[in-house]
Amino acid sequence: MVLKVISWNLVCDSAWIVHIAKFSLLVGSIFGYLVLGVLADWFGRHPVLILSVFFMLVFGMTVAFSVNVPMFSTLRFFEGFCLAGITLSLYALSE
Repeated sequence: MVLKVISWNLVCDSAWIVHIAKFSLLVGSIFGYLVLGVLADWFGRHPVLILSVFFMLVFGMTVAFSVNVPMFSTLRFFEGFCLAGITLSLYALSE
């Protein structure tokens, strides 16, 4: 992480970029709850859970190799999207 802070220049005047990256995860979660909640009602909790776990793995691996801040923020959005599907499906399946 230290290398990305130095190479992407995320200090002092451009520290706001870090907050954008954190905010993208939150926005992805909001959209994920809305979209994947409806898809879980239509297709079932198990398929949505399996697809969310698979895509969380894919996006989690690719976010580690992101080359710039927009790519990092976009992948974090999709991580939040998939995380919402995992949380929502597991909560409903545990009841």
